[in-house]
Amino acid sequence: MQHKTIDEQIKSMISILEQNTELMDILNYVYELELPNYYIAAGSVFQTIWNYYDKKPLNYGIKDIDIIYYNNSDLSADTDIYYYNLIKDYCMRKGYNYEIDVSNEARMHLWQKEKFNIDVKQYMNSEDAINKWIATVHAIGITKENNNIKIYAPYGLSDIYSRTIRPIKHEYSAKDIYNKKAKSWSERFDNLNIIEW
Repeated sequence: MQHKTIDEQIKSMISILEQNTELMDILNYVYELELPNYYIAAGSVFQTIWNYYDKKPLNYGIKDIDIIYYNNSDLSADTDIYYYNLIKDYCMRKGYNYEIDVSNEARMHLWQKEKFNIDVKQYMNSEDAINKWIATVHAIGITKENNNIKIYAPYGLSDIYSRTIRPIKHEYSAKDIYNKKAKSWSERFDNLNIIEW
């Protein structure tokens, strides 16, 4: 699964993702919603690549579709719910059986305070949020600009192609969350190289 250059990796990844017709359909729908600084991110992206090389259906083991965006001028949770309902209804009409998660990354510091009573800095944009996710394979998003797919992968793509689960450590990262995610992935996918925390 290795490719020599980042450009080759990106070209190969986009080619594979474009074969996931359900994911592309959802991406096109989200593109039409014109969410600011949006991505479909994390599992549905990198797991499509693993499934392709395992010769499995491209959506095998994909439980949810994570959609993020960044709008600092509207921090209402109701807006997330509004977009969630739109995207969930669209998926139901199309017969797609995924859990849908929609998050305005501009308000995640408020959510962290409400849910865990911890103070974290507000993300600067969606890319800043992705930079601080759980593992390097997890830190990936796809978006569309001028009808072309763009990939954001701050830690590169090599870990995805080599199935290396590597933690991203920062001041708010947590060992138990990383271990839980790594365990979940190992139960659904073979030949993972899990790097201990």
